[in-house]
This record gives sequence, C-alpha cells and structure tokens, in this order.
Amino acid sequence: MSLQLKDSDYEEYKKDCEKEGIKFESEEEMKRSMDRLVDFFDVLIKIDQEERSRKKRLESEPKGFSMSGEGRNCSLCGHSVYDCDGWYDKWGFKCMNCQSAIDKKKIPGSLCGDWKNEKCITDSSLSYKFDIHTQTIRKFIRQGKIKARQIPNGPNMILRKDNPNLNDVIKNELAKKQAPQPQVQD
Repeated sequence: MSLQLKDSDYEEYKKDCEKEGIKFESEEEMKRSMDRLVDFFDVLIKIDQEERSRKKRLESEPKGFSMSGEGRNCSLCGHSVYDCDGWYDKWGFKCMNCQSAIDKKKIPGSLCGDWKNEKCITDSSLSYKFDIHTQTIRKFIRQGKIKARQIPNGPNMILRKDNPNLNDVIKNELAKKQAPQPQVQD
C-alpha cells in the first residue's frame, strides 16, 4: 500500500460506515476493509494513468499502435488477448483479427466498446442471452433471417442497424421452443 493511513482516517471511515449501516465485527476487520479499499483505488489510479498515457501517445500516432495483449479483452469481439499483440487506436484496444476486419471495412470501428450490446452482438452472445443454440442463430444467418458480418477467423457480428426485426426473429424462435410438442402415438 503506497498511502500511509492515520488513526483519524480510520475513525472517519468507521463513522461513514456506521452512517451507511455497515458494521464490522472488530476494529481489525474495519482497518483491513479500509486498507483494501485504498489498495483498490491505487489500482484504479494506475489504470487511469496508463489509459491517459495511451491517449497521449495517440496524439503522435493518430492511426494507433501495437501493444501487448497481457490478458486484455478486445473491445469488439470481447475475446481475451494473452500471448500476442493487439492494436490500440481511438476506438480502444482490439485483437489483431478484429483490427484487420476494421481496416478492411468489414466492421465499423465505432462498434468497439459496445459492452452493453446496444449497437451489435456476437452470435454466441445472442445465443447465450436468449438460451438459443448457437447453431440455430447461425442457421438464421444462413437463411437470411438475421444479417451478420463475419470477422475472418472470428465471430459473426450482428449489427442492430442491419437487423431492425431482430427481436421478432428471436421472439418467434422462443415461442416455437415453448410450444407444446405433438405426442407421437405407438
């Protein structure tokens, strides 16, 4: 821990916790809690400083730059990048596969960082979200019921603007799954 806390800091923390209805079994537990909170903020500050440094670097390299994956998640497909480099630009960090798709104009860079799936969703995420088998989603793509943009060697990206009727397609499939199946008699 880089910050040295004083007894008065702990007392103020204890008062704030009591005001919020947070109780500790002992003074030691309360101090450990505050120490962990301070450590957490140290990590957040370090992350923020690194991000600011990358944004500053973009001023001299506006097209972006290669950087180590180090377990970061791609801001487009969401996959973790461990043992290889990724790319950082105004859209954030991406795996090289997704960066290539953006460079080739298969996928707009503006979709990066859409963690809430407001602009797009992968076929596997859509499958998980609605408990529909991924192969069913891919069948809809082949049939043209859902339009997807394939990232080479990556997922199918389903853009909301390309699929204004996506909710209807999903609702129809869910209704079929829930409909009683006819019984076959012997």
